[in-house]
Formats: sequence, structure tokens, C-alpha cells
Amino acid sequence: MGVVFSIIRLFPSVKQRAQVIELLRSVQDLTRPCPGCMGSWFSEEELLNNHVRYAEQWESEEALHQHIRSDLYKRILAALELSKRPPEVTFYYCSQTKGLEVVEAARRQAKLHESAGSTNGI
Repeated sequence: MGVVFSIIRLFPSVKQRAQVIELLRSVQDLTRPCPGCMGSWFSEEELLNNHVRYAEQWESEEALHQHIRSDLYKRILAALELSKRPPEVTFYYCSQTKGLEVVEAARRQAKLHESAGSTNGI
């Protein structure tokens, strides 16, 4: 199995928002150098829906599982407990990755459609 993305949305109360942010930022800083971690991101910009988003990218399911079993992950679990409504936790498993060839193929296909349209009098 390939890369795994973890995306968590939390809905803290106004009173507990600062505590949730502090917990997740501390996890983010300490997770990035962990073996198998390809990145972690934190966003608190969604003020309208009052949620906080935390995401991680892992090079393998095993690396993710090691992280989940770690003491560091207990901070994420603590943040989950502070969500005033059920948190949304989603894991995306990517079995295939592609690179620039996707952009090239899409642009090549668009050019073919454009040229086909011009020869049909469109």
C-alpha cells in the first residue's frame, strides 16, 4: 500500500479553541521529523464553521500506525476530546501516484479537442 493522508476536522468551543490549537501545533512541529512523515499541516482559518483542520501525510500505512501508537498521538486524541461535536477523522489511502505526466496528458487532450473543433467549423 502507498501513501496515507490523515485529515482531521475539529469543532472546538470558543473557550477551548486556543487549547486545541496549541495541542495540534505542538503535534505538527514534533511530527514532521518523524520517520515516514512526509508532511503535516494545520489550519484554523475556517472561522465561519468554527472548525480547525489538521492533516498529515505518511509514506506508508505502517508509518502511520507507528505514529498512532506513539505518545505524541495522545495529544491528537486529547484535541479530539475537546471537539464540541463529533470530530471528522478521515484516512485516504493512495495506491497510485503520478507526476507531471498527468498535466501533460490533460493539456495534450485539450489541444486535440481544440483542433478537432476548429476543423469541424465550430
